[in-house]
Amino acid sequence: MIDAKSKIVSFFIFNSNFGPKEGEEHKKILFYHPNEVTLDARKIQVGLCEAVIKFMSTFSSEPCEALQTQTKRYIFYQPEKDYWMVLIVQIPYTTKSLSSVGDTKNDTVEPTVMYDVLISAYNMFKLFLGQFSDIPIEDLYDKCEHFFTPYITSKSILHDISDIIKGINYLPLDKNSFFKVLCFIDLIEVTYPDFKCASFVYNDQLIWNGLASKDMLTLYQYLVQTLLPEQVEKEIQGGAVAAAQRHGRFISPPEGIRTKEDLLKLNKVYLRREGDSETKQYYLVIYRTLSATVCFTVDVNTTLELDSFRALDATIGPQLSAIASAVSEQVALTALQNAQLAGAEAKFLYYNRLNLAFKTSSPTNKLIPSTAVKPEVLSIIAGIHADKKSLGSYGEIIIKTPDEYWITGKTSNEREFYVIIQQKSANLKEIADDVKRICEAQMKGIFFYPT
Repeated sequence: MIDAKSKIVSFFIFNSNFGPKEGEEHKKILFYHPNEVTLDARKIQVGLCEAVIKFMSTFSSEPCEALQTQTKRYIFYQPEKDYWMVLIVQIPYTTKSLSSVGDTKNDTVEPTVMYDVLISAYNMFKLFLGQFSDIPIEDLYDKCEHFFTPYITSKSILHDISDIIKGINYLPLDKNSFFKVLCFIDLIEVTYPDFKCASFVYNDQLIWNGLASKDMLTLYQYLVQTLLPEQVEKEIQGGAVAAAQRHGRFISPPEGIRTKEDLLKLNKVYLRREGDSETKQYYLVIYRTLSATVCFTVDVNTTLELDSFRALDATIGPQLSAIASAVSEQVALTALQNAQLAGAEAKFLYYNRLNLAFKTSSPTNKLIPSTAVKPEVLSIIAGIHADKKSLGSYGEIIIKTPDEYWITGKTSNEREFYVIIQQKSANLKEIADDVKRICEAQMKGIFFYPT
């Protein structure tokens, strides 16, 4: 695993329309990290990126996405018209001899992973603050500063099997358990019509989703990468929080909801519920019992009443606790079966582009660091995933690396499946048989093989 946080040279956001005149170039820079860089250096860096973007636009109608020099890699992302986000990462560089050209080490983060970091950063900003273009320019600078400063300083670009493709880890349940979850959600929404269930998560796995897929992915990332790790740490430390957790509590705001003042601390988010045609603003209400977390949305035009939250707490607590206990037993059994099926040496990754479903042989709880895989292997998988034409609508590819890693990629109807096996002296048929066994065991007939 490579933690590339220390290799980030800079991250900035700009809009050229905001500083068109000489002497006002600084106005176009909405945010710049690191903060200690001088204003002149910022303007030079942004000016260089503007020139590259304009130059590349003469060759393609598509926005510029990347530029690589001998020592740096520039990643460009245009989330909205005229708004650009740029991430610059240092590339390890060595010189073989005085007369030879330089050679980059093969331990840099894959460009597609870096591009996803920019996409996730923008989507997270939009979740809590809305689109750049909808915010008055006099407020935009402060909002970017307050949001992106802690975001980028706490962000690590991980080169890990569970991070090269951004998806949602769904938890499959048996019919009875899933029916209990649905009945619980229906009962809450009927009893408390202002509270609409946005998601039901167990550990880091999604059981039920009431949002559009892309918005659910952003909310899911916020939960499993930011909110829940902090909550789990509190629970591990024990004390009053852990005791209350057995009966359930509101975890956003962190202190819970006990007074009218706490209601004012609820986060407002911009989301599109499943079936809606446009994004709307909601209060985000998050409740947790044991390892089960439920997110509710409440329209911002609703008058919040403390008694409603107290009644909701009394209703949810006991029921959610019972459901969480039942789900935990099934999760433990499934984890044991999967470990036996996959084997110790094989690692796999599954991704569905249609519903963003993601599954991996790494630990199911994303709060636990997953098994590291060599960066070269992950770069191969990331490259196959980024190039949709490499496998087409239905295809298979097997690649062997010099150090005896076998990487198999399969695709069928927007579904992708990758298997990583390190086995010396294996032949192609043995690897193909192992992949078929793992695929049939883990995917339950999603892929079909010729007879």
